[in-house]
Amino acid sequence: MQEFVSFGLHVALIRQLAWLPKGYDLVSDGTVITSSRLRSILLSLEETNGPAVLVRLGRHLALKEQQPVLTMLRQGTTPELIADRWHRLEGYSHARSRTDYQATGKSLTLHRGAVRGQPPARVENLLLHGFMVGLLEAVGVENVSSAILPSHGPAIPVIRNGKLVKKLDFAGRALRFRISWQSYVAISSGYPFMANMPGTAPTVGNSRPVVQKLCAVLEHDIGRSWTIDDVATALDTSGRTLQRRLQQANSRFSDLLRLVRVREACRLLNGTSLTVGEIGFWCGFTDNAHFSRDFRRLVGMPPSVYREASLGHAGLTRA
Repeated sequence: MQEFVSFGLHVALIRQLAWLPKGYDLVSDGTVITSSRLRSILLSLEETNGPAVLVRLGRHLALKEQQPVLTMLRQGTTPELIADRWHRLEGYSHARSRTDYQATGKSLTLHRGAVRGQPPARVENLLLHGFMVGLLEAVGVENVSSAILPSHGPAIPVIRNGKLVKKLDFAGRALRFRISWQSYVAISSGYPFMANMPGTAPTVGNSRPVVQKLCAVLEHDIGRSWTIDDVATALDTSGRTLQRRLQQANSRFSDLLRLVRVREACRLLNGTSLTVGEIGFWCGFTDNAHFSRDFRRLVGMPPSVYREASLGHAGLTRA
């Protein structure tokens, strides 16, 4: 549950408990929500209402809440990129669990595992099952069906054509599940975090057209796990040709990717109230350590110090 706690999703999840029978009774006033405490709450919820309620809770969390990290996750332009963003968030928060995925046509198959220790608990997997369904619906997937895929025996339906199966009766952890859909019409959304680019942000010094076009592609979806082949496809060329043209322009793909991400981080640190962790994730960094290292390399100071300096320069103080 670390991925939910690290990015404040547990706060939104507790809010969603108000819509469930006796949901708020599970959280007393002043309770400090840790990963283990959140897991205990979900266990009590399943014991009282059955496993389907956890799928419903995760689905509503992804669809209804407006936490910054949810906005970031919903910016994925395809169902596969949604799954990739979640996988990256698990790594960024150093969560014990990881969700691998495989996209095939109009379906995603997701498999939960652990980096260390025991496999993720059944309640976590059911919550994430609904959460991923909600994320996909939020970006334009329609008529969703989903099923748990046990290691032995037939698939166990969870959602049929958008409707949650009310009674789920199965054994096991529900580690593997498939989400399929009949249609996907992308819901266009504007850039979510508006702020001006500060004058202290590093600049793209190379004016060659290939560099400018490449940077424009990266900036369009800053949090994506970009490869040079992905960008080449967007530019209607091959990875080898793009690599050669960058060499001719005395540039490297990895350097430009780092520069674009740090520039965006400067903009968000200077002009939004997003946390440093949220900004690092939004800008596509692997974790806070990589974010701080790359930021310091280009700007000469850590992200937190840069933010303080920006606030001081603007004559502002923290509340």
